[in-house]
Amino acid sequence: MSMTAFIDNRYDEEFESVYNSLDKMVQQDRARAEPYIRGILKNMYIRQGNDWTGRGAIGDAGLSASIAAYECILAELNSRHTSDKGDQQHER
Repeated sequence: MSMTAFIDNRYDEEFESVYNSLDKMVQQDRARAEPYIRGILKNMYIRQGNDWTGRGAIGDAGLSASIAAYECILAELNSRHTSDKGDQQHER
């Protein structure tokens, strides 16, 4: 396996793992999950910028995948929230 394929595989596995975990959290308690996700995401962006020790390509792939999963979940939450508001307006 080439290094590029290994890094791509690392990204995919990390994304799937984080996404599934966050999705379960949202299903259990959306109201508490959203602010938690936003706070962790903010810290991950800070961590991404503070790479003075050198994470390397594998570490960068894992962190980037985690950030992407968090952003994806937030986008879905926003989409659901917008959709819910539209449904409520149609009921009136």
